[in-house]
Amino acid sequence: MALRVPDGRDLSGFPITVAGKDTDLYRAHRNGRGAWYFSASGAGRFDLEDPRGTCYLAIDLETAVREALGATLHALGAVDADFAVERSVSRLRLPRDRVLADLCHRRAVDFGVTREIHALTPYMIPRAWAGALDAMCDGLRYQSRFSTVPTANALAVFDDAGSKSWPADNAPTSFTVAARDAGIAVLHAPNRVTIVPPPA
Repeated sequence: MALRVPDGRDLSGFPITVAGKDTDLYRAHRNGRGAWYFSASGAGRFDLEDPRGTCYLAIDLETAVREALGATLHALGAVDADFAVERSVSRLRLPRDRVLADLCHRRAVDFGVTREIHALTPYMIPRAWAGALDAMCDGLRYQSRFSTVPTANALAVFDDAGSKSWPADNAPTSFTVAARDAGIAVLHAPNRVTIVPPPA
């Protein structure tokens, strides 16, 4: 493994990009819960330490769906309908422009970043990078590990941990519709199984 924790590395001059407040972004979330939530639980790849938090956003609907499903989709090849019915995908816009560290920039490697940061588990090292970069930017531009597109398709935005009452989608897309639009099957788990005895 080439990727290491930043360990006090000088990150001044790290490549940046701007996520504009007029850019459409997407986030899958449970129904009845706000779309704007900044996690400090440690369960996310780039979660910051409390009292700071991270909100994960996608640049397209399909990436938002695949991020919500994670490895489960690759294991099952479909979405469980019970999972889908409890969730929606919101189209969102940031309330202001955000300066992001660009983990996909060709010069990020000069600061010690490798492609491993997008897929490495567990998350200790990616979280260390998020903590270091939080001091100089508003979040990260990165590549979802649950896709194979050659460009960045996700953002990790930093702010105080917890929910935000920022403007949200008044008519979010149901997760079932979003998954089908992304070409992913939504299946009902069987509630009855017929057991056929082996031939005599």
